[in-house]
Amino acid sequence: MTKTVPQSEASIAEGDAFAPKRGRPTADQSAAIERSIRDAATQAFLSAGYERTSMEAVAAQAGVPKSTLYKRYPDKRALLRAVLSDRVSAWCEIERGHGPEDDIETRLKRLAANIVLHATTPEVQAFWALVSTAWSEPEQASERQDAIGYTKMMDGLEKEIRQFGPPSGIVARDPRRVATALMAMLGGWIEYVAPTTPDRGREGERFAHAAVEMLMRGTAAW
Repeated sequence: MTKTVPQSEASIAEGDAFAPKRGRPTADQSAAIERSIRDAATQAFLSAGYERTSMEAVAAQAGVPKSTLYKRYPDKRALLRAVLSDRVSAWCEIERGHGPEDDIETRLKRLAANIVLHATTPEVQAFWALVSTAWSEPEQASERQDAIGYTKMMDGLEKEIRQFGPPSGIVARDPRRVATALMAMLGGWIEYVAPTTPDRGREGERFAHAAVEMLMRGTAAW
């Protein structure tokens, strides 16, 4: 007689990457479980929203027992943060290909345009809505910023200012403040101007370059 394998015990990855058996899973099996959970959570959050997504639904979609999901992620916020960690690195990655000969203005323009480009995509906007719901209280602002990648973007800007400012003859007294000023300009455009701008890509790049140019004209205050 053929034994029916319960859904929760079925393989959750392509091929035989994860085949449940007694004892601790192998590294490959654990990675397959993790991929399945994050893929299922991503689909659930984007399709149903944060409030309507349940841990039980994610476990069922991933094909794992609820106990397995809760061992890895104690609550829904932790699960959303894990999903975002996969995306934030891609959103915040500085464009490759520019060499050490680039001056600080050129590098900041490229990075600022990249930030605006990613921040106005439907995917990032959808995740921002999820983050705004998951961390909705005013005192959770820093958690929202960290989850959506704001902190990582700030770190990237500050690193550029510290590393490439001096070769361009600019030594900032407070690189973090300069990075904050630029992010404030970009963030204002993303939130208030982008929604009513037909050609967000082109206009976003123009604004990003203009913001950097205005910032560069005030380098004495850096």
